[in-house]
Parts: sequence; C-alpha cells; structure tokens
Amino acid sequence: MKKILFPIFCILIALGANAQKDTLIAVNQDTIKIGSFMIIKSQAPSEQKDWQSMIEKGNFKNTQIKVERIKGIKKIRTTKWWAMDLGFANYYDATNYKYDPSFVKPATGPALSTKSFRLNNARSSNFNLWIVQQKMNLNHSSFNLKYGVGFQMYNFRFEQPISYRNDGASFVYLDNKTFKKDKLFVNYLTIPIQLNYQPKSENKRGLNASAGLSFGYLLSSHNKQIGGTKEKYNGNFNLNDFQVAGIGEVGIGSIKLYASASVTNLYDSKLSKQFNYPFSIGLRFSNF
Repeated sequence: MKKILFPIFCILIALGANAQKDTLIAVNQDTIKIGSFMIIKSQAPSEQKDWQSMIEKGNFKNTQIKVERIKGIKKIRTTKWWAMDLGFANYYDATNYKYDPSFVKPATGPALSTKSFRLNNARSSNFNLWIVQQKMNLNHSSFNLKYGVGFQMYNFRFEQPISYRNDGASFVYLDNKTFKKDKLFVNYLTIPIQLNYQPKSENKRGLNASAGLSFGYLLSSHNKQIGGTKEKYNGNFNLNDFQVAGIGEVGIGSIKLYASASVTNLYDSKLSKQFNYPFSIGLRFSNF
C-alpha cells in the first residue's frame, strides 16, 4: 500500500505547490483537494506529520488515508454533441375553407376542404438532429438554461392527392391524379431555448424536465409524389420562412418524451390563405 501511495502523493504535492495558481488543487494541513475529490489523512495527536515530510520519508504509521468525492459541485456549463428525436407529426388545420371563394372554386383542381389536407397519421413523422446542446447552471441550483442548434425535419403524408408547385395560379391544390405516396417535407435550422430541471443527485437516471421555445428558419422543402413514376418538386410553396414553437421534454435517464407545438402558421399568411399549425410528439434519445 505504501509503495502505491508514495509516488501518487509525490505527484499530488508537486501539483499542490502551485495551488494558488490552479484553483482545481489545494493542499491544507489534513486534506488535499483535487477538483471534486478530497484526500483526507487522519492521525493520532502524538503522530501529527505534514504531507511533505510524511511522503518523503514514506512514514504512514498511525495514519489513515481516504479519498472522498465532494458532493454538490456542479459545472456551470456542460456540452453535449449529437442527439436525435424520432416521433409522429401532424398539424392543426385552422383554414376557413367554407367562405373563401378560392377554395370553393380554385383555379386548379377540385374544391378544397378540411378532408383534403387530412394526414396519414401513422406515416407522418418528425425527425430532429441536434448538433450541439449546452446547459448553463443557474446559481448552483437544480435549474439550468438549456440551448443548442440542430435540424427539425417533418414529413407530412397526405391521404388525398395534394400537390405543391412553385408556379401557376395556386401553389397548393387538390390534384386530379392518384398517388401511392404523397408527402410534403420541410426542414428547419432550429435553436431551442429551455429552462431545464435536473436534480443535483449524481444519479443519471433521475427525473429531468425542460420547457421553453424553439426558433426555426426554413432551409428546404419539397413535395414527393409516387404514382406511375416518382416525382420530386422543390420549392418554397408560399411556406413561412420562420417557425416559433412551444417545446417541452420529460424523462428518466437517456430516454425522454418530447413534444413541440408551433405557434406560427406553416404557410406565409401574407401569401397564402392556408392556416396549418404543426405539432409533434416522440422519443428523444439523449441523457443530457
């Protein structure tokens, strides 16, 4: 035991000599603090020896050494790279189809209604890829400011033959064709900002929760349709360039349940009379 402790303590004392320069290491009469660890020596009153002489002479007689982790020390800022979400997507359709002439007698295709934009719920999905996330602890408490940046991707799969085009009198219309697969894909660059609760306990499987807002910018969108052939149409389709959504998550350990509900229209309200508000729910694979 002495042969093992001796070289370790020599290194610690050498480091401790610069304790005033390095706040991670501090040497006191009975303790050596290294980060979140504390090395403690206890001796009989008649056998008091300082660290340096005790280590140089290798005299550990009547001395007990123990190492403890200092509880309650929390990093001010922590970083997590790469995390992902997988869930279901849908939207709340607040469009007034009944009284708008352009819907009753559209320039292209049959009349539109709430049923026209009904989604295939089982196949409409939301996939998010978070590049980096950070937590900044608030006043050494169990609360953190959590923020990051990533990509939010939605696949809205339609039951009816809805077509999106970047030309013509209408950017979105009910087609006369039949499609085996018809979806609108949208991809946002997103910054989420949340208030996070995570107990001080070292138990990583403890309950944690977050709530806040996300701010997205539309990077790309396309309409993919499969009938007799596979077709893909890229464009903006009068979609809103920006998305603001209320977000939240709750979980135990590395598996979380997340939810998102947009407070902004999927479409640009100045250019389109369509009012759809996306929402999603699913699993977040991250212990952060």
